[in-house]
Amino acid sequence: MVWEEIIKAVVLFAMGGYGSYLGFRIRLSKDPEEKTMAKDLHPKLLAAMFFFFALGATGGITALLTSDKPIFESPHAVTGVIGLSLLTVQTILPTLFEDNPGLRTVHGLLGSSIMTLFLIHAALGLQLGLSF
Repeated sequence: MVWEEIIKAVVLFAMGGYGSYLGFRIRLSKDPEEKTMAKDLHPKLLAAMFFFFALGATGGITALLTSDKPIFESPHAVTGVIGLSLLTVQTILPTLFEDNPGLRTVHGLLGSSIMTLFLIHAALGLQLGLSF
């Protein structure tokens, strides 16, 4: 269980960290080539992160079921469900940018908040993994 949490932490820092960086480059860069590259890679990288986190959630739920532990009573499970739900909202926001450009700011703030939530989630997961 600890190894799963370490792998998800690597996904969080590598994919989520670089994906977040690319999001900031989209907003802040003056270089059109850099912006184009970031606009292409940012959604792909974070979609892959979402996919791996969803797989991790499936594995975590399976581990809890097979060890006769309650599924949604741990803070780790709660932060995971909240995080995946917020990532779903985050995915929808770009489709609304054209009609409401102010949502770009919401998207950036929400993305930063989600990354913070997943840092807390990682700490709770490590704590949970060490308790087995």
